[in-house]
Amino acid sequence: MKTTTDTSHPETAKPDRSEHAPLFGPPPLFEGEDPNTYNQFLSEISTAVMPADILEEILVRDHVDLTFEVLRLRRLKTNLIMANAFKGLIETLAPLVDRSRAETLAEGWAAHKSDVVEEVDKLLTSASLSMDNILAQTFSLMLNQVERIERMIAVAEMRRNAALREIDRHHQALGQKVRRSAQQLEDDQFRLIESSPASIDGVNVK
Repeated sequence: MKTTTDTSHPETAKPDRSEHAPLFGPPPLFEGEDPNTYNQFLSEISTAVMPADILEEILVRDHVDLTFEVLRLRRLKTNLIMANAFKGLIETLAPLVDRSRAETLAEGWAAHKSDVVEEVDKLLTSASLSMDNILAQTFSLMLNQVERIERMIAVAEMRRNAALREIDRHHQALGQKVRRSAQQLEDDQFRLIESSPASIDGVNVK
């Protein structure tokens, strides 16, 4: 069955998002970050927003890039804590053994030496301590760095949300322009009809 298009209501052409791809360059990803995940997310956001022009394409890319930046910073905060957990272990064990012994145990624990890990577990258990205590000590030691990362996350989230607001505002402005243009076209056509004399069987009727 052939589908016909109502010419009085032409379909809006979908923008070719590949047209401006060279302008944006490659995804701003770090080593180990999956470009396929980035491209899939960009495709899903673009499909949801349907950018109508280059400005909205830029705003969509800003939103996607800033979302990835937020996720990256959150991973960085977690990895920073875990990478320095041995320092928290030293502070946790220091009251239980002498500090030199605590440092030696923390070094072996960080290297995942099974006998040292077992010894550390026994020391923690005997003092009713756990990994949570180690992380708490680590968090305390890394508090300044964590706070800086948190501020960076907050800024990235604000910029991401601002991009969304700009997309919404631009959509609304574009919709208003389209409605005004359509109304102007209808008015022009109506005036044209009014100014043209009607005819019956080729005879003008005044």
